[in-house]
Amino acid sequence: MPEAPSNTSRLRRNPRYTEAPLHTASKTLRVTGNRSGPVRTQLAVRGHSFIADQPEVRGGSDQGPSPMEYLAGGVSSCIAVAIEQLADRRDLPLTDISTYTLARQDTRGLAGESDVQPYFYAYRLQLVIETTEQDSAVLTNFARMAEHICPAVNLLRDAHIELEVAWAFVRRSSQGSAEALANLAWGYEPNPDAVDDDDLTFQVSNADAPAIFAGVRP
Repeated sequence: MPEAPSNTSRLRRNPRYTEAPLHTASKTLRVTGNRSGPVRTQLAVRGHSFIADQPEVRGGSDQGPSPMEYLAGGVSSCIAVAIEQLADRRDLPLTDISTYTLARQDTRGLAGESDVQPYFYAYRLQLVIETTEQDSAVLTNFARMAEHICPAVNLLRDAHIELEVAWAFVRRSSQGSAEALANLAWGYEPNPDAVDDDDLTFQVSNADAPAIFAGVRP
């Protein structure tokens, strides 16, 4: 059984980064989980309690999001935190952040019906950032660094997922704009009223990764 790394063990460096983790700068995350019904888990984190479940069609009672839905939600909130904190450090004027996720998963993997990766294989994280900044070089560098420091985005990036982090910087955001842009990219029916081209300042995808997955559609 793997043991927790000791304070003297050597930690490996991710080849996409220039430094290895330090024990002295690390924290330990703790989560408690207990079965509370068929394919349902009661979870607790730092005094917060929540349920992970499955839809009825998959044997659950639909009392909460599925584990993979929590994962997608965690990625969205993680990049939002990275964006807001980075904007504060760089004095980038930021008035709104909205996200929308589309992710494809081959269900045969979890069901044991095929030897296929059981997690997401294609993933689009659409971001709409409302800001008065219009310099494309500044915005590209900002997007690159936000991706680079976001823990959840980099978990996906290192997991053999065709990940596209799509940024749209706008002067004025509108409700549903992130959803509309994501649906448009993957060929789903968009809401034509949710995106105003006049408000779009700049767009970039995968600012911190090779553009091999740009424009990915399942």
